[in-house]
Parts: sequence; C-alpha cells; structure tokens
Amino acid sequence: MDTINPSCLLPVRSHYGTCCYKEMFIQQKIPAFLIRSYQKTPSHCSRKAVRVELLKGKKFCVDPEERWFQQYQRQKESPSAST
Repeated sequence: MDTINPSCLLPVRSHYGTCCYKEMFIQQKIPAFLIRSYQKTPSHCSRKAVRVELLKGKKFCVDPEERWFQQYQRQKESPSAST
C-alpha cells in the first residue's frame, strides 16, 4: 500500500483551483497592511495573475501589471523593508 506524502496535501482541489478567471479579478487597490501573502498563478493558467490572500483569509486575483501591486511587490522585496 502506498503512503501519502504530507507535502502533497495542499488545499488545492485541482490545477484549475489555482488559476484566476476574468470574474475573479478585483480592480481596486488592496491596502498593504491587509495582505498576508501572494502567489503567482502557474504557467498553465490562461491568464497571468497573482492570487492575494488577506489577513482574514479571503483571496482575490490581481493583475501583476497593476501599478499598485508592482509598488507593493518592490517594497516587500526591498532589503530596507525589514528595517
């Protein structure tokens, strides 16, 4: 009998669960203090997007080309952001 690798137990039900579709995108800026994490969608998805998770667990899709998101990402990746 095969054993289940715990690292494979992800909360994603299918490949499509990680993709963003037109109706899932939000246009307004999300305040940085509300963002818990973000993750780029996989390359197999038809739309290039970033899934943003808020502190309370809600998830939204944003266009990675959105100016506010690019600024947020640069700020997070900046070495001085931790000081």
